[in-house]
Amino acid sequence: MPHWALSKAGRYRYNHAVKKSHPLQLKAPDLRYVCDPKSLGFQTTEEVEPLDQVIGQDRAVRSIDFGLSIRSFGYNIYAAGVPGTGKKSLIKSFVDRIARNQPVPPDIFYVHNFAEPDFPYALKARPGVGAQLKKDMDDFIGTLRLELPKAFQSEDYEKRKARIVEDFQRERQTSIEMVQSEARKSDMVIKGTDTQVMTVPLVNGQEVSPEAFEQLPAKVQEDIRRRQKNLSVSITNAYREIRNLQQAAQDKIRDLDRRVALSVEGHLLTELRTKYKGNKGILDYLKAVEEDILQHLAEFLQAEGEAAADPLKAAATAVKSDLRGADRYRVNVLVDNSRLAGAPVVVESNPTYKNLIGTLEREARMGTLYTDFSMIRAGSVLHASGGYLILDMTDLLMSPFAWEALKRVVQNKEVKIEDVTEQYGFMATVGLRPQPVEVDLKVIVSGSSDLYHLLYVGDEDFQKIFKIKADFDVITPNSPGQIQMYARYISRTCREEGLKHFDRQAVAALIEHSARMVSDKRRLTLRFSDVADLIRESSYWASQNGNRLVRKQDVEKAIQERVYRSSLQEEHIQDLINDNSIRIETSGEVIGQINGLSVYQTGSYAFGKPTRITARVSIGDQGVVNIEREAKLSGSIHDKGVLILSGYLHGRYGQKFSLALNASVCFEQSYGGVDGDSASSTELYAVLSSLSGVPLKQSIAVTGSVDQMGMIQPIGGVNEKIEGFFETCRAAGLTGDQGVMIPRQNVPNLMLKQDVIDAAKKGSFHIYAISTIDEGLQILTGRKAGAQKPDGTYPSDSIHFLVQKRLEEMVEERMKDEARRRLRMKKGKG
Repeated sequence: MPHWALSKAGRYRYNHAVKKSHPLQLKAPDLRYVCDPKSLGFQTTEEVEPLDQVIGQDRAVRSIDFGLSIRSFGYNIYAAGVPGTGKKSLIKSFVDRIARNQPVPPDIFYVHNFAEPDFPYALKARPGVGAQLKKDMDDFIGTLRLELPKAFQSEDYEKRKARIVEDFQRERQTSIEMVQSEARKSDMVIKGTDTQVMTVPLVNGQEVSPEAFEQLPAKVQEDIRRRQKNLSVSITNAYREIRNLQQAAQDKIRDLDRRVALSVEGHLLTELRTKYKGNKGILDYLKAVEEDILQHLAEFLQAEGEAAADPLKAAATAVKSDLRGADRYRVNVLVDNSRLAGAPVVVESNPTYKNLIGTLEREARMGTLYTDFSMIRAGSVLHASGGYLILDMTDLLMSPFAWEALKRVVQNKEVKIEDVTEQYGFMATVGLRPQPVEVDLKVIVSGSSDLYHLLYVGDEDFQKIFKIKADFDVITPNSPGQIQMYARYISRTCREEGLKHFDRQAVAALIEHSARMVSDKRRLTLRFSDVADLIRESSYWASQNGNRLVRKQDVEKAIQERVYRSSLQEEHIQDLINDNSIRIETSGEVIGQINGLSVYQTGSYAFGKPTRITARVSIGDQGVVNIEREAKLSGSIHDKGVLILSGYLHGRYGQKFSLALNASVCFEQSYGGVDGDSASSTELYAVLSSLSGVPLKQSIAVTGSVDQMGMIQPIGGVNEKIEGFFETCRAAGLTGDQGVMIPRQNVPNLMLKQDVIDAAKKGSFHIYAISTIDEGLQILTGRKAGAQKPDGTYPSDSIHFLVQKRLEEMVEERMKDEARRRLRMKKGKG
């Protein structure tokens, strides 16, 4: 039977039925959780129903379900947790399920604003209407291009236009002849150029030149001037009448052109109005199209002919085509929801400003950058309007301007597609200002818990627009129900990826490794990205070994290969220990020296190695000195742990006298930073050994935090620390005396490798679980720590007695030294 269990009160209870050689030594069953394959209820995962839900994330599931269901402002979701816990898959599956039963949002498209071309209109319509309107307008334009020229080249049009021209010319000629008749009666001749009209006098039927006019008698000249003045009035009136006639003729031709154009486009637009009669925005647009075509009819008709006749003019026309030609009547569909079966679900993997909000594209034309409404492009926000947008918060924050833009969208419920350089004043240009588009969407972002707290505190808008936090856990209880869920997950992964199925022994091995990944017999990991990788790698080794199913040996091989790929640094450090470049003693006894344990992290791989810790004491008043701190190699948590040592020493030994102690503590051959308090008990043992003069066993490595009362506290990385010292001892040779001392609270965290367990079974390596400093002293020295008597003293054969005695001697020596110093000073004054 294993020697750990949960009590009825839910607290961890340790079974003290251990090896008789020492009451605190753990038995082999205490060192690892073992999953019984027979308890799984199947032979292979081929028999197991694939998983159709998420394991162990009930809190996150409820949060997301609530966040997706409530439609009030600001109830967007922040999914917090470490990568690999299934956040994205859970969110996507939930959103897909809810979106399936929601209405499809309208299409979104831009059309030309004929009154203000720089401000295109944004329109919405039922799903599929946008694409249909685009096609209808393209057909409409194509029909106009074919039919309008025909209508204006028809015989009927030419006759009616010619009749108007003929009437105008006839009336014009009549007016001219009337003026000329009046001129003849006044002995005048009317002559004209392109720029002016002149009256020339006649004398005896001959034209009078300016020189001859000056030779005429004054009375004749005056008479001629009078007649010229009267004739000028008539000419002015005649030409005014001609201009009116011309204007009337032009109006008639324009009216004729409108009637002819309407005969072509009128019935086409009528059909379109009937088709889109339920959408006021489209009807207003069609009305504007009709009026614009009539106003720019000549330009519309001349574009192709002139382009063919004059290449330079063709290039200019191309530059203007979107604003002045038929292309401006086209429709730019930004979002086409015709193929959706519910609300849109958009996962934006690269949330840049452009990808989120949209952009105004530009083309180089005739040496300049050009844009118009047809070059407006939608971002993922518009595509997700009426549905859900899923993002990664880290990616969002790393993209310039994207976070601020998304906040504006959520707060204002509209998207303004604009050039970001203009928005932030980097470029002062005049360009398009598309009409903002109203949006209604739910935003779901995923990120770390630390990032959530930073944003919650540092960004006042964040807490207003992300009111739902969905916390994803990384562990789940190791229960029969969860184990069955794991088996279903393995089954699903094997089926989806075409991997080999697992037999039940392989499933049990994977469950055990899951507990190992979280260093807890009672729990399993929820980082399924790592679990899925192990499933894939195990399937690979099964194929390499020629197995139809994945067996336990294949899982173990996959784990071994993982370790081998990552353990280069670990091997190098062990080599330095083996050749004594890093001095670690695993046998014998030394005063003031002990083996501590450290954990090294290299990416996803962690390993432990022993560290030699020493302590020296002397008379003084500095207390415990942390050499790492003095060398600025110590972290704040480690500094706190060293200060706790001072509290312990003063509390236990300094009740009747002030301590006169200097104690330096050092991590020998440590040249990097040291942090954490897991070695504080180890440092205390070294100090007590140095004070008492009692040597410590070098065959026992120690880990554990300590409080000021001398109680041992749990630490992290217990498996890696034990295995690291075991490897060092195995390399030096196992003697049967070696082992590791750990906090009792860490017993449930033990998931040791099989070779450590085998050594423990044979009695060649030992694991001790302790609760107090006193228990640890007895194991390390073979002597009792000593219980304090009512008078404050300790038994004469105890460690505490020796420590207190040495501290009293140091105080006495300090007092004697102080007396000698005062005496010298007194003699010096005398």
